Amino acid sequence: MPAPIEASSTVTPPPAHPLVQRADEVFERTSPYEGVGLRHHCRRLYHLTALLMEKRGVEFDRSLAYCIAMVHDLGLVSERDEGVNYLRRSLALFRRETADLALPPEDPEIVEQCIVYNHRVLSVPGLSDAAECFRNAVMIEHSRGFLRFGLGREQLEPIFQLYPRGNFDRVLLDFTWRTLRREPLTLVHGIFL
Repeated sequence: MPAPIEASSTVTPPPAHPLVQRADEVFERTSPYEGVGLRHHCRRLYHLTALLMEKRGVEFDRSLAYCIAMVHDLGLVSERDEGVNYLRRSLALFRRETADLALPPEDPEIVEQCIVYNHRVLSVPGLSDAAECFRNAVMIEHSRGFLRFGLGREQLEPIFQLYPRGNFDRVLLDFTWRTLRREPLTLVHGIFL
């Protein structure tokens, strides 16, 4: 079972909600990695996204944002879900694992955008504000806070301190190998275009 999320002055836990609990359960069942690297990456992504949404006035259910953050990369390692690339498999996993839950009343197309376009480096025409927050949060995360999209360093540091990288570099290396071996075109048609 994952360690509980502790609150700090700037890092507040996601709301107590069945979707948050399910997201943690799905992550634990699906992730093949030992250590905290991937789990902390997903939690950093949630908090960075929540900060961007708050700064930009984007209304989006925080329990749903947490769930999306926790499953956004699991399509890379899921053996049960199908899709043309790992982003689509992450979406399929999300849909399968939440089918029996009453989801918050967010537009399913926006939820899909948040999962399918979060790794997109170049801007996506017509992308929803919520999905743009996820996309920008991924860029903050992978640049280790060098890119900030208007957030202050003082807002980012507590997140990076609460959730250290651990073995995340090793996880990223495995992700790259899986993508190159299984679906190399995703590096172009999924991340850049």
